[in-house]
Amino acid sequence: MRLLSIILMAFATLAFAQVQADAPDGYEKFYDAPTRVNMGGRPVVAEIALFADMDAVSRGRLDIALVTDVTSFIEDTERDLENWVATHRQECGERWAAGKPLIGFPKNAIRFALNLEYEYWNCGWNGKGNPWRAIRETGNIDVTIIPEIVDGKLQARLDDFTLDQRTGVNKYLPLEFVTRRILESELAELNDNPKFYRAPQPFHGEGFEYQSIDADRENGRVVITAQYTADGGQDALDRIVDALLEDGIVSER
Repeated sequence: MRLLSIILMAFATLAFAQVQADAPDGYEKFYDAPTRVNMGGRPVVAEIALFADMDAVSRGRLDIALVTDVTSFIEDTERDLENWVATHRQECGERWAAGKPLIGFPKNAIRFALNLEYEYWNCGWNGKGNPWRAIRETGNIDVTIIPEIVDGKLQARLDDFTLDQRTGVNKYLPLEFVTRRILESELAELNDNPKFYRAPQPFHGEGFEYQSIDADRENGRVVITAQYTADGGQDALDRIVDALLEDGIVSER
């Protein structure tokens, strides 16, 4: 899994921990049970709580909210990031190392910060010579990503990017250039991926689109609320419950 994909899945993935959620104002709980979840290839069982505006349901409008605690998943994501950096070391090419990552959610954004070390190793013009280190740089990177809903799709944009306390050569292949290239490339790839921007199943199959997605810290826990909207009535909610119990939540294929 790539660097930015790991970070963004911490926000886009909907549930990997037990949830004790209060209903949004005006919403009533209609589902609360252990549920299989497979988003981005990470299968788990999670407590999922779903709420709906029942007055709107009676009028043929479905406004629902999924509320869940993702604290444990974020801890797993930090370990995934460490593993990605540790294994991304080419004999001839790029080699990375990093300190312990920090992942946070300031005002519904995603922020990650860590100390990076970047090296580029050269093996000669034909790639068959003995490797030698051509470039070495280090620096503290701090990146903020803004998830937002655009025409019912989940998207993510780069809001802030800083890199300070740099050491090493930065004239020909600067660490900032290489890191920004990775970020921008993966943002474009994620935003164009239906598994990222569509509501997961069974919601997408019922016509649901994202309405909003927010994150809050409560007593040291990170709680995410994803809201979806579609046309439909009680029969659609019943089908969702049946599908969740049978198939769980999965990325749209």
